Amino acid sequence: MKGYFDKAKRHFKAALLLYAKGYNNDALSRLYYSFRSLAILIVGRPEKGKWRHAALMRKVVMEIDRLELFPLSREERKLIKDFASVREDADYELVDIPKEVVESYIKLVERFMKELGDDKDNNTD
Repeated sequence: MKGYFDKAKRHFKAALLLYAKGYNNDALSRLYYSFRSLAILIVGRPEKGKWRHAALMRKVVMEIDRLELFPLSREERKLIKDFASVREDADYELVDIPKEVVESYIKLVERFMKELGDDKDNNTD
């Protein structure tokens, strides 16, 4: 499943470029998909079909807790819980995602990338 970590890194780099240019909504969307790939590294692929966005966000928190992978703060749990909804707003609604929100999600994705780094066992098939 190493391909998912590589995909997460590509989405993350794109998010940072978009953020640097002031495209907060687009950056948030790329951050979401970066996180989604990292979440799949933790929970695996679904038994059939594709993960539903909100279901994957719930499952990743449950698996982190069950496996005691690393502690999650209350703020991180809320960010994860809200991620799919915030991404949908960024993509589909006439809203401007604030810089501070994007920065919170940058930190979240950075944390998960660090925890699940290239050399971790769960990044390979």
